[in-house]
Amino acid sequence: MAAVEVPARRQLNLSTLLGSAFAVVAFGIGAQNVNDNSFLTHLATGRRMLDEGVIREDAFTWTSNGESLIVQSWLASLIYGLVERLGGFAGLRLLMAVTTCMLGWLAWQLTERAGSLTTRVVLIAAVVVIGVHTWTERPLLAGFVLLAIVVLTAEREGDPRWLAMIGFFWVNVHGSWPLGIGFLVSRWLGARFDPDVDAVHDARRVGWLASGAIAGGIVNPYGPDLLWFPVQLLGKHDILRHVTEWQAASFESTWTRLFLGLLAAAIFASRRAPLRLVVPGVLFVVAALLSARNIPVAVLVLLPLLAEGLPNLPGPDGERSSSAIRLGTVALGLLVALLVALTLVPPHTDLERYPVAAVDAMEGLDVSPADHRVIHQDFVGNYLGLRFGGVGSAWIDDRFELHDGDLVDDYRALLHATPDWRDVIERTQPDAVLWERDRGLVELLESDGWSVVWADDEWVVLTPP
Repeated sequence: MAAVEVPARRQLNLSTLLGSAFAVVAFGIGAQNVNDNSFLTHLATGRRMLDEGVIREDAFTWTSNGESLIVQSWLASLIYGLVERLGGFAGLRLLMAVTTCMLGWLAWQLTERAGSLTTRVVLIAAVVVIGVHTWTERPLLAGFVLLAIVVLTAEREGDPRWLAMIGFFWVNVHGSWPLGIGFLVSRWLGARFDPDVDAVHDARRVGWLASGAIAGGIVNPYGPDLLWFPVQLLGKHDILRHVTEWQAASFESTWTRLFLGLLAAAIFASRRAPLRLVVPGVLFVVAALLSARNIPVAVLVLLPLLAEGLPNLPGPDGERSSSAIRLGTVALGLLVALLVALTLVPPHTDLERYPVAAVDAMEGLDVSPADHRVIHQDFVGNYLGLRFGGVGSAWIDDRFELHDGDLVDDYRALLHATPDWRDVIERTQPDAVLWERDRGLVELLESDGWSVVWADDEWVVLTPP
């Protein structure tokens, strides 16, 4: 009787261990206390959807209250609301940690073209540093994960039919889904000029992702309007250009300068990389230079190009396996257990940047934003929406794609204390103003007879004369 050949079990190697370690670091990034202002509104939206069903009108601001609304991240908001209801803020932190962990692992896989383990480590370390500042708890984080899956599927020549499911899910989670199609189209264009490369496979990937996106844009609570949302958003360029994350980066911070370093490395690497990697890189680098919001997106797209074209740095063999590596794996597992336990320990939120004490005081002074017209800064509106729910408690929040252009202009006039600030106040007739103490508007209001009824080191509440 012939002996049955048993496949050898794949041994854990240094490359897998380091990739897992970076994924654990990414887990730690996502496990930070909840504090993102946009996330607060997404969570408040999810709460309302669980209680009232599909949201079609804005109920968070008294300026846009009742206006028709498309929640472009409706599925993400619903998931946030459901996770909070089942597991509280601890569950939300764990959800974000798992999401960033996936993103860290996918980023490591995107560097597999590199012939040197050291090169991979250098690249992924840069990604993690940038991720600390850009992988925040909002639906765009899921967009990063889905884009990384699309890029990896193209890199590994995976079954393109899976991309239909990705497209269907992506459309309903976040409006960044055109990034995936843009990547695949640009990769297909580059592949057409690469020698000995069949561009048909790239064309099929475009077709499957686009078909899934179209299906997802039809089968959803808002219908085809969900597909049109990204176009409508770009049509509000005059408003978005005042939003910091939509502006070009000033490259004054460490992480943005690190991106410039990756860009310089990508230019060097493009000499050796195929056009199917270079063309998408050029497209997404241009987008990143125009808007800081696109920098983490460009980093994911550039990883295969950098891994392919950069020289191999000296270092250990990634395929090496030893007892020390196995011991390191056990230690890594214990670290994961510890991080999960710490994620479940309160406090789960970090609301220091928000005027929590000021709003508490306003409720006692009978000028609560839930019952009165209060003017405040945009990120404060996100907090008020979460705190008071759908009672029209906010004047403005950071959903600039929803607000009228005149409202945004009024807000900028008060934020920068321009000469027409008094016209905005007279036109709005607020019952109170809640503002950061060191802003110029506070001094102007005091000189105009407004009274400070509450103040601390950071916030001031003023009422009209």
